[in-house]
Amino acid sequence: MASGPCRPPSAIPSPHPLPVAFVNEVVSDADIDAYALPFEKGKGHWWTRDKERDLYLWGGEYGNPARGEDIEGRFSFCVDGVKLRFTFTLGDWSANWHVRPYVVTWDRLVRIDPSDCGGLNQARVIGLIKEALVVYGSDGRENRNVPVRIVRFGF
Repeated sequence: MASGPCRPPSAIPSPHPLPVAFVNEVVSDADIDAYALPFEKGKGHWWTRDKERDLYLWGGEYGNPARGEDIEGRFSFCVDGVKLRFTFTLGDWSANWHVRPYVVTWDRLVRIDPSDCGGLNQARVIGLIKEALVVYGSDGRENRNVPVRIVRFGF
């Protein structure tokens, strides 16, 4: 697990946070410093972030079937100052970007690290990561190629 603060020292949660949708955006250099993110500044890394609730997700698909590796989704997700890592198997995805609606399926939750969700309520954390993955869509960027999409979960 990466070290460093998950929440910038100046972030103080509101006693009555207003739910605001996640958005996919380029991580600023200031956020790289504030959150001790493992990104090189100025390289245009993307994350899925709910700024008002101070939640953020980054990661993507990893694995190479040509080398016998299964493709899986690996993500870091910060909730309430706790950095969690998730691994998912991929279910059925649309065959190409021209399919409307494009379908993304995160099939099975393989791993959460730490397994106790850092003391957070696991059902709440799972709900929040699903909310973030719906916005993440197919690539965590602008989803220009798949603006009309359905994100499904097998867990």
